[in-house]
Formats: sequence, structure tokens, C-alpha cells
Amino acid sequence: MFSELRDRVRRLATGLEDAGVGPGDRVALMADNGLVFFDVYLAAAYLGAAAVPLNTQLTDPELAFILSSAEPRLTVASGRYARRLGAIGAAGPVVDADADAYEELLRSAPFADLDRAAEDDTALILYTSGTTGRPKGVCLTQRGLAFNGMTMALVQRFRPDDVCLSTTPLHHTAAGARVCSMLADGQTHVVLGSFSPESFFTAVAEHRVTVSVLVPAQIRRLLDHPGFDGADLSSLRLIVYGAAPAAEPLIRQARERFGCGMHQSYGITECVSNLTGLLPEDHDLAMAGRPELLGSCGRVVPGVRIELRDEGGALTAPGEVGEIWVKSEKAMACYWRDPGQTAEALVGGWLRTGDLGRFDDDGYLYIAGRAKDMLISGGVNIYPSEIEAVLHLHPAVSEAAVVGRSDPDWGERPVAFVALHPGGGLDGLLDWCRARLAKVKVPDEFIAVDGFPRTATGKILKVRLRELLAEV
Repeated sequence: MFSELRDRVRRLATGLEDAGVGPGDRVALMADNGLVFFDVYLAAAYLGAAAVPLNTQLTDPELAFILSSAEPRLTVASGRYARRLGAIGAAGPVVDADADAYEELLRSAPFADLDRAAEDDTALILYTSGTTGRPKGVCLTQRGLAFNGMTMALVQRFRPDDVCLSTTPLHHTAAGARVCSMLADGQTHVVLGSFSPESFFTAVAEHRVTVSVLVPAQIRRLLDHPGFDGADLSSLRLIVYGAAPAAEPLIRQARERFGCGMHQSYGITECVSNLTGLLPEDHDLAMAGRPELLGSCGRVVPGVRIELRDEGGALTAPGEVGEIWVKSEKAMACYWRDPGQTAEALVGGWLRTGDLGRFDDDGYLYIAGRAKDMLISGGVNIYPSEIEAVLHLHPAVSEAAVVGRSDPDWGERPVAFVALHPGGGLDGLLDWCRARLAKVKVPDEFIAVDGFPRTATGKILKVRLRELLAEV
């Protein structure tokens, strides 16, 4: 199968070259999950070019911005997406992945110049979700993607006979990186066109899936589905979860009912994700008397260094919260055509993540939130994640997100948006928080919501919550 993939990709590389794609060029891609991602990601890499996947959930103005920024030499898009990009006015020609033109590219002779690409070539440009402003193009090199595959193989203990199931969009970092990391040891890779509990259960049983990556919202949907107990999940050895904070009760339930190992991962697009790991044995330790570990994202993975620094760039004292700075071969080369943002993020060989965290005495990292999400109330730093963790323990709460509201006396005050379990209510949440949090950290308001605005990978869009708060 890998020999077939290699032949297919080499043929596409020649086809793309004949269409004018060369070293340093960009090839944009817009499609639902499928083989075309493996085609384009790897064929572009042979040429020393970069693939630029486009999020299918973006609006036309957002797509237009990315296309004007990336200036792709050529765009591959399937069916309706090809028509949509044509209407927007995509830079360069658009090849419909579902039409004869794409098949014609695949009938080219196999690409022969196998030494053309260099390890420092940008192979993938992933535009950030833009939750805090205009999306930025994160430039990931061939070396960084290969190095990431090795770190993932070590920390997640890849096996040659593993069957990995991708359930999230391949245009996102975590799933997209698997296109490259699976090459580390020849894993079988199964990809869902779109996620549903039914499609997940069917894929696991049919392909004897051993490893799957899920976001917390997907785990919740699976556990709540009436078909869960009847599904054949016996082949699973590992569930990797991350991308969004997970409530401790959810993970306890998942570990018990899935009956396999659990692995939490923290990472960012700028480092190809995968910076820390809370391993299956760490979950065992949490169940055996250290429950606080389920609030951490584990310890630093091989090939990565993390330091916590204050606003001036100095190391913080042990146990104190600081910004997470990362040094690794996995780190991005730059933000595409954005030297100002690049200089702000890359400092002296270190990458500033913008995330806040603290280490415990055993080296477990606890995420305190985004630096921009931190509230300052009456001169006191308040980390929303601490309040959210307390709310997640309340039996009526399914999920919570905390943001700040401007206050003339305090500067800012926390407000909690809460999704409730059926039959649950807001009564009692104030007293619950008062018993577990310092007075300054107790939310002034609790707002019930049916659901949260999210990115494609399940992250809550707090910028939208702040906009909603400004309206009420």
C-alpha cells in the first residue's frame, strides 16, 4: 500500500511540476477528508513546494484573505469547493479533484528528482484559526514535520501494526500532521470523511482501529450515544485527546468505558502540536491517588524544551505561572510574509506560545490559559482555566467557559458561560464557587447556554463569548 501511495504521489508531483509548480511555490487545497490530502501534502514536498490547506468552514472573505496572502501557484479543490473558489477568484488555476483534470495529473510519469527538496524547505503552511485576529500562516519545514513524527512515535509508542483513525479535519494541525508522522513506521491510516458516533463505531470495528485522536466534544458525543455499549471497541489500545480542555469527570468516565489507555496532548500549530503528553500510566496514577494530574497536560515530550517566563522574558520561580516558551526542531520557521509577528514570536531561538502554565514538582505542566485571556481584577491575576475546572466538577455542569467583563471599580470581573446537563440549573453554582475559590475569583455572573461557538477542532471561541457579553 505504501508503494502504491509513493507511486501515486510521485506521479502527482510530476503533474504539478508540469503545471508550473516549483520549489518555494504554494499549492492550496480545499476538500473534505480523503486521499487528496495525502496526495497534495506529499507531492508538494517532493517539489520543495508547500501545501496550504484551506479550512472548509471559513467564510468567503476569510478564504479570500488567505488566498491573497499565500498566492498559490495552483489550487486543488474538490467539487463544490472548486466552484466556490472559482467564484471567489482564487489566485492561480483551480483543479477540481473530482474531475478528469486531476486524474490527468495522476497519469504523469513518476517524479525522478528525489533529491530536490531540502530539509529547511517549508512543506506545509497552516493558517491559524484567527480566533484573536487575522489568521497567520505558520510555515512548517520538512525537517520539523519529520522530527514531529519521531517524537510522536516515541511518546505515543507507535507500532508498525497500529491502525490510526483520524476523526477531525485533515486541514488542521493534529490530524494533518498524521499524514507525515504515519510514515515513521508504516502505520495504517483510516480517515473519516466526517465524524459521527455511528461512523466512528463502524470504522473501529471494521478496520480494527488501535489508536484514535478525539477532541473532548467528540468523546462526550460517543459516551452519550445509545449505541456505545453495543459497539465493538475491543481493538482500541489508545485514545489521544486534546485540542480543547477536558473536564475531569469526562476523562474518568471515558477511561472506564472505553477500556483502553488514555493520552492527553498539549501543543500548538507553531510546533506541529505534540509538546507534552499525559501518558496512560499517568492516568493510572491519577486514579490511584493523584487526581490533580487529570488537570495537567503531562510532561514534556522528547525533543522539546519548555521554559516558563514572565513578561520581561525572565524565568519564573518554581510553581509560578508564566508564559510557555518552547525550543525544538519542530518549531515553525516563521509566519508567512509577516516579519513583525515572526520577530515577536521567535526570540533567541525560542518560540513564545502565548499560553500560560505552571510546572509542579514532578514536571507536570498545568495550562492556565492564554496570556490574552488572563483577567486582572483588583490587581490580582485570574486564570479562567482555574475557575472552569471548579465548575466542571459541579454535577449540573456539562461544560463551562470564563471570560472577563470590564468593571469600573475592579478593572475586570469574571463571567461564566455554562452548558448544563439535562435537568440542571444555575442554582447553587455561586455557593459552589465560593466554597472552592478565593473571593476575587468567584464569577459575578453565570449565563446558561445551549452550546458554545467553536473552531473546527472543538476549541471554544472566547472572542465570540466576549462579543455576546458586550450585547447583554
